[in-house]
Amino acid sequence: MVEYFTITAACEAETRVKNSRFIAWLVPAQSREQAEACIAARSKLFADATHNCYAFRLGMEDHLLAYANDAHEPAGTAGRPMLQVLEARKLTNLAAVVTRYFGGTKLGIGGLIRAYSGALQAAVEAAALLPLIPMRTFQLSYQYAESASVERALRKYGAHALHGEFGGEVSRLVEVQAVSAEAFMQYLLESSAGRVVITAIA
Repeated sequence: MVEYFTITAACEAETRVKNSRFIAWLVPAQSREQAEACIAARSKLFADATHNCYAFRLGMEDHLLAYANDAHEPAGTAGRPMLQVLEARKLTNLAAVVTRYFGGTKLGIGGLIRAYSGALQAAVEAAALLPLIPMRTFQLSYQYAESASVERALRKYGAHALHGEFGGEVSRLVEVQAVSAEAFMQYLLESSAGRVVITAIA
C-alpha cells in the first residue's frame, strides 16, 4: 500500500537565486475547485509578480488527480518540477504556487528547474505533514439476522459505518482501510454464508 501525506495548514518559504525571488506556498485542498480557487487567489495577491507557477495533487491511488502549469515559464521548467517534488514526498490534497520576481539574470532551463523545485522543497520542509490512509467504501445489504456477523467483521477490520438505513432490511455504507478491504469482504462473505450483499462504492 502506498502511503500518502498531506499538510495541516498553509505554509510558505522564500528562496533567492541570482537576485530572483521565489516565494513558495502550500495550502490544503480537498477538490479541484478548491485548489483552483486557492491558486487564483494567490495569483491575484501577487499579480505584480513575473510568474505564478502552480501544481496540485488530489486524492489517492486510482482516484489521484495531478496537474501542473508553467505560467509562461519555458515548458517543463516550473510546474512539472514542482509536481515532482509533491510526488517524491507522496503529498496529496494540496495545491502549490511558486511566485517568481525576476532579478535581471536569466537562469536557463536547468537553473529554472532547480529554482522552482528547490523553492517548493523548502516550503515542504517547513510544513507539518499528516499521514493519510487510503480507504475503501462499501455498501452492505442484509437481513437483520446477519447483524451480528456484520458487527464482528466491522470490529475485526477496524471498519466504521458512514450511514445506515434500517427498513425491511439493513443497508449500511461502511469504510475500511484499503489494505484490509479484500480480507474484510472475504471474511464477511464466509461468516454470513453469502447472505450479506457487498457492493464496492469507491
